[in-house]
Amino acid sequence: MRSGNKLIDLADLAASQWGLFTTAQARAIGFSAQRIARLADHGTIERLRHGVYRISGAPSVPHEQLRAAWLLIKPAVATGERLDADHPGVVSHRSAARLHDLGDLDADVMEFAVAGRKQSRLTDVRYRIARAGRDRWTLLDGLPVSTVLATIDDLAADHLDGGHLASVVRDAVTTNLVDTDDLIAALGQHAHKYGITPGDGAGLLDRLLTEAGIPESTLALSRRLVAGGTAADIAATVSP
Repeated sequence: MRSGNKLIDLADLAASQWGLFTTAQARAIGFSAQRIARLADHGTIERLRHGVYRISGAPSVPHEQLRAAWLLIKPAVATGERLDADHPGVVSHRSAARLHDLGDLDADVMEFAVAGRKQSRLTDVRYRIARAGRDRWTLLDGLPVSTVLATIDDLAADHLDGGHLASVVRDAVTTNLVDTDDLIAALGQHAHKYGITPGDGAGLLDRLLTEAGIPESTLALSRRLVAGGTAADIAATVSP
């Protein structure tokens, strides 16, 4: 393959991956490590982190380091192929909360849920074993990300401190990003960790919303709705 054609192929690949590509992907289409290094020296490509480059001139995209770290989960596999899988490696936990704009959590370590046990040598990347279910992730700006409900479930399973979990739940409920009945069911699995009667998801939700500063008058209405079997309306009662 001629050199110019290889560059076109590399550019086409990067165009489907936010302007990014991995060293393994470049090698698969005929680029040696030395050639990749020369392209970087000449400014044709830019190194984002070890093993991931951006085509020079491609616009920077939000959460670029997170995208680069996601590519490195399976560095030889193109994005499109990975997204066709049941579990492509999913942005999860605190990183997912940040992408969903939930709460105010530190997310300096990029967290991903993967299908099997995997270790990272990178200090800013953490892998978790994914919980089963295609319904636990969605595409967000082209990245597979834990759904809002799955993110809250994962954070509660990790026993995130109550104040931070409260801010995440508040934002999810007040912006109608989660079905309240589903949220109550998910929180019920973790109620005992937060000093609530085991299985009492409504009680944990009530405590979290109280801690997040939702007015007592609104919470009182929410409690009546839960008792009356119309918990799905709670989101409307706590909207700003």
